[in-house]
Amino acid sequence: MTNAARFARLELASARVNARQMIILAVLIAMMSWISGNQEPLAFAAVVPLLPVFFVTYPFLADERGRHDLLYATLPIRRRTVVWGRHLYFLVMELAALVGALAIAGAFAVTTGRPLEPGLAVLLAVAATTVASLVLTVQLPVLFAVGFTKSRWIVVLPLIICLTPMVLTQIPGVGVRLADLWPGALTPSWSLTVGAGLTAAIIALWTTSALISIRLYAKRQF
Repeated sequence: MTNAARFARLELASARVNARQMIILAVLIAMMSWISGNQEPLAFAAVVPLLPVFFVTYPFLADERGRHDLLYATLPIRRRTVVWGRHLYFLVMELAALVGALAIAGAFAVTTGRPLEPGLAVLLAVAATTVASLVLTVQLPVLFAVGFTKSRWIVVLPLIICLTPMVLTQIPGVGVRLADLWPGALTPSWSLTVGAGLTAAIIALWTTSALISIRLYAKRQF
């Protein structure tokens, strides 16, 4: 795992090239979601953890442009190191987005004076992280198997995932029903049970994705 951590740090350093573009896109998506969500701070807890799914293709595009896959094959870098390192990179990004979502939601609640239920915010952020993990762990094996050029269609997947809740909440009556549902369902024991289940699902998703990606990437020809 030491080599995987080193590769993850290398990925982070490489991401600085696209940092400005990624930040602008993230801010636009987050603010649009906040506005469409009636300017409720809770919108950030639901949307910010989903942002990493929009950046999953960036390292693979860089690999093809710089022929990094061929370089990995000629250098003493095992393919499983590339897979674990890239999964670790996106997992760290996802966890950072989770923490950032809660921090931003709290900051906006303080500055705007809007109420924010901490327990609901945490649970919603963890649920969004689970959804994002599901999307990422579906995308990554495909990208490792065929590369960026042959899997551009997969970029549409996060758009569908992220836009669907926004569209549903605009349907008359849906937002009110959700608001009425949560307070009664949000008991401490229920929250802990759901939170533990979601955490277990996140761990299982990332582990399974990495193991599948290792097998697919090992069969890929360059």
